[in-house]
Amino acid sequence: MNKNTTDITLSAYFNDIVIGYYEDEDLVKQFGRQLGFDVDMDTFMAVSFQYPSDMNVKPEDREKLTDAANAIIALSDINRKIGGKQIITCDSGDCVILVMKDKSAMRELIPQIKEKALEQVEKINSDRKIRVGIGTIESGIKGIKHTYSNAQDAVKAGEIFKKDRVILEYMGMEIYSSINQMVVNFGDRLTRTVLKQLGETEKRVLAKYYKCKEDIAETARQLGMSEDDVKTSLNMVRINTGLDVNDTEDNFKLHFIMIAKKVLENDERIKKNR
Repeated sequence: MNKNTTDITLSAYFNDIVIGYYEDEDLVKQFGRQLGFDVDMDTFMAVSFQYPSDMNVKPEDREKLTDAANAIIALSDINRKIGGKQIITCDSGDCVILVMKDKSAMRELIPQIKEKALEQVEKINSDRKIRVGIGTIESGIKGIKHTYSNAQDAVKAGEIFKKDRVILEYMGMEIYSSINQMVVNFGDRLTRTVLKQLGETEKRVLAKYYKCKEDIAETARQLGMSEDDVKTSLNMVRINTGLDVNDTEDNFKLHFIMIAKKVLENDERIKKNR
């Protein structure tokens, strides 16, 4: 996007914003007005359709997402009036950025977006799970970048923490996204000291214990163990690490370490498959 541009699609406009390819902010605002909206006053929200992060997404895979993305575009009066190409690529799929006059109008649209997105995902012919990320409602150039990133971050967090969900709204996944980012950056340092002191049985029991919301009976049932064996394993965790699940602070540390372990394993799997 530069001053010599004479014609621009919404797709090119948003793409240049999210990758930072523009000469100045005044130019961005000018092109926004030409397209039919006010960058500073109107609101924007990204909706992404994404394959699993470990998938090598090819052009033909992205093509399968086109109808779904266009169905979401059609929900906004402003997007419909603008017309032309509006889909932009993201890490593992495609993304659209909806434009509305104010935040309340965008919020009212979210239930329709969720319903339509789910309906469209069910129509896509793919043997891989497709998830839908819904970004934050934002204004301004930085806001457009944020909602674009947030839609993708919601999906990345959902892959780890909410595997069964198809629709992942950033506002509901924000804490998971933050944990995910922190663990990817610092997790190895946080976990290696504790985990190297545990045997495989202790790790397995501890992971299931938190998965079962710290219910010993349910943990035992799902692992096919006796409750006494579960208690013995948890006690071995205390003996080997000095961290006790019955102590509030220790329990928090252990739970976080198991979350970090899950995130790091997922991150490693993605790296291997790319």
